[in-house]
Amino acid sequence: MPRENAGNGVLLGTLIGGAIGVVSALLLAPKSGAKLREDLSNKIQSITQKTKDIATTVGQHTKDLAGNIKDEASELVDHAKQSNQHVIDSFSSAKEDVKDNMRTSP
Repeated sequence: MPRENAGNGVLLGTLIGGAIGVVSALLLAPKSGAKLREDLSNKIQSITQKTKDIATTVGQHTKDLAGNIKDEASELVDHAKQSNQHVIDSFSSAKEDVKDNMRTSP
């Protein structure tokens, strides 16, 4: 989990850094007010779309991961049930063996 959190931090830092860089470049470039506003608007829309795309991708990966975890947990439960039944069967068999030995022993 710490590795995933570090990846999220890097992603967030990259997005924020990129946005700051874009805004700084646009504000420092010699352009007219209308052109500057248009460029800012276009860049904001581009960043917004990229953020939505990333969020969709992260959401899908999370959904896939949750499905995998559910499948693995289900398999573990089934295995535990089988192991439990095996133990019960072994104890029942041992109990029957002890009863048989007690009956046949004088």
